[in-house]
Amino acid sequence: MLDFNKNEPTFFITYKKKNRPHSYQNDCDDYVLRNELRGSMITEQNNQCFYCEKKIENGSNKIHIDHIKQRDAFHALECDYNNMVLSCNGGKKEEHCGKYKDKQESWNDDKFLRILPQNIQLQEKASDFFNYISNGKIQPKQSLSSDEKTRANNTIDYLMLNHRNLVEARKSLFFQLELYRREGYDTTHIFSFFQEFHSIFFE
Repeated sequence: MLDFNKNEPTFFITYKKKNRPHSYQNDCDDYVLRNELRGSMITEQNNQCFYCEKKIENGSNKIHIDHIKQRDAFHALECDYNNMVLSCNGGKKEEHCGKYKDKQESWNDDKFLRILPQNIQLQEKASDFFNYISNGKIQPKQSLSSDEKTRANNTIDYLMLNHRNLVEARKSLFFQLELYRREGYDTTHIFSFFQEFHSIFFE
């Protein structure tokens, strides 16, 4: 899961000042606007799904703008750029990431990572919570408190981050990463070949 790195683009700030949107579905229902938003987010996220870090491409029907805190429960955040990330659509038969999340309960800062808390001082970084291990799975860091481990595990389950397809993809990447390192390639160079699963390379 990527660390939170948001910088609201000028075009969206201008759009909101001019149109004062309240409903994302109704007031931001514009193809050009949403495509520009995707472009901004795909740059922020380095062409990766915010949740699982798989490689994504703009213009693909396999991605969507996801509201971290669901629109139906957090109306005040519907048009808040900080609440929007790009998510893949998950697997063909079994979903994960944003699509899977939105079929469950609403995001709860007491149960999951505090990615977007009301008090910004309480904001947490995914990289402080998760370890990526060579068998392809994500697990909470051992250094976490009991509450933090519980919320980390809840977040993994909530987003289905240990979906078998993701586990197999990460496991394969660990194997290839080791081969490249034996050949003397540095981490940044190797990442440029794959451009996904950033946390595996730079945790």
